[in-house]
Amino acid sequence: MRRSTAFTLMEVLVVVGLIMVSVGTLGLVLQRPGEGVALQAGQAMLATLCTAARGRAAVAGAEARLVVAADPGDVAGRLRYLQIVHADPAGTDRWLAEGSGFVLPPGVYLVPPDAAAVPGEPGWPESRCSTALSPTADALTINGVAAGSFYSVSFTSRGTTRGGSLVLASGRVAEGAGGPRLAFSDPEQVRGVRLRTSGAVTSLDEAGALEP
Repeated sequence: MRRSTAFTLMEVLVVVGLIMVSVGTLGLVLQRPGEGVALQAGQAMLATLCTAARGRAAVAGAEARLVVAADPGDVAGRLRYLQIVHADPAGTDRWLAEGSGFVLPPGVYLVPPDAAAVPGEPGWPESRCSTALSPTADALTINGVAAGSFYSVSFTSRGTTRGGSLVLASGRVAEGAGGPRLAFSDPEQVRGVRLRTSGAVTSLDEAGALEP
């Protein structure tokens, strides 16, 4: 039986939702610049992308991931570029994506899962890390092309996930002796989302919400 190439209602709603969030995020940041507003806009985008990745898993009937660029040499996209992919039935460790990815608001970054991997912040607390991300970054092949190294949040075809938190923090890129250097700002000024194992998403509006 040939699989239909038409969009399902869920796919259309996901795409429309992502477009609205992207446009709203850009407008909010441009009209009211500042770290707090940018973090809030990034939080809204992150929550929508998690929901969209969960929906993608259901539509594809396969594992889906929200992946986050992790290549140290990618100054523009590292910990800011996100994309939704789902498992390619044609091969193991191959992934499919429809459309381009998304970039968090200027100055906003996703905190890695390991405090030792937080750029420029050797003293970053473990409690401010993204525990919902894979422990290490993996090289992925997306749409048949080696796409680089990514952290990821995985959703099963039933919409479940490992759970944990995704934390956003402000950061800055400065020129250093070895080239551009990314450093995070204040671990007490963070926002993010919490993922339940069911796949449900709730907001984390302050650092205290991350305490065990």
